[in-house]
Amino acid sequence: MQYANVPRTIAAVISGKMATLHELDTVYSVQDMWWLIEIMTVDNTNRAIAESDHGSNGN
Repeated sequence: MQYANVPRTIAAVISGKMATLHELDTVYSVQDMWWLIEIMTVDNTNRAIAESDHGSNGN
């Protein structure tokens, strides 16, 4: 389900616990938001790869 009134980018950063709405409004720039999304994406990808590798070793 998607958020009806919040852009996906903002929702992703807040839902990912990278920043609060207040921080996005007052502290971080739009560029910062995109960097936070990139960090979350890379972290999630690396986590999925690590879990996949762990499972393929039979552990």
